[in-house]
Amino acid sequence: MSHRELLSIGEFSVKTGLSIPALRHYDDVGLLRPARVDPGTGYRRYRLDQAPQAKLIRHLRSVDLPIEQIRTALADRSGRETAAVLHLHRERVLERAHAIAQLAETIGRHFEEGNDMNIAKEDRVVQVTVPARNLDTAVTFYTEAFGLEYDQSIASFQFGAWETDSFFLLTLEAGANHDRPAPARFGLYVDDLDAAHATAINAGAALVQPPQESDYAPRRSVVADPSGNEISLYQR
Repeated sequence: MSHRELLSIGEFSVKTGLSIPALRHYDDVGLLRPARVDPGTGYRRYRLDQAPQAKLIRHLRSVDLPIEQIRTALADRSGRETAAVLHLHRERVLERAHAIAQLAETIGRHFEEGNDMNIAKEDRVVQVTVPARNLDTAVTFYTEAFGLEYDQSIASFQFGAWETDSFFLLTLEAGANHDRPAPARFGLYVDDLDAAHATAINAGAALVQPPQESDYAPRRSVVADPSGNEISLYQR
């Protein structure tokens, strides 16, 4: 195929509505590769039949669907996974819209009536306690696997600062009936699933489920800590 039969990145941008920086980014992350890249100049060129895929990416990004979920949608030939991904994303968007509407109403009352801005927050889980057969081994594992810092005074790893939305405690319980402790199960969001999974395995985790796609949740893997507690790692 000659260069004349290919579109420059600028022409492809006009044809699809995707900006040139976006096209470069989607190439870098492997979401939309150009048909040809000039080895000397680095110029990207695209086939005309790549335009429908590019437009689909534009539509999915317009509703803030994460890159990894767009990747799932593009690979889905049946449409079932895409439908599940969009359903979950719709629920998240509706929850966010509801939260924004409540915040707008509260701020409106504050300015119109001079009321204090007492913004109600929904209840959420802020602590999980897991059994540890050996406390030192458990602390070492979570420190090495996830880069967490253990606070001995509260027997916990702390995520985020107190009174912020990111606050969360992972508490280790040791010394009470741990001959055969009932394993706990919990999940963590990670920025790079494959890297986080590999780090956990190298730190001593046992493999329960390798990284894989899911019909009902983000891409995830499952590992077990040295005490047998199962940790689901979810791609953020």
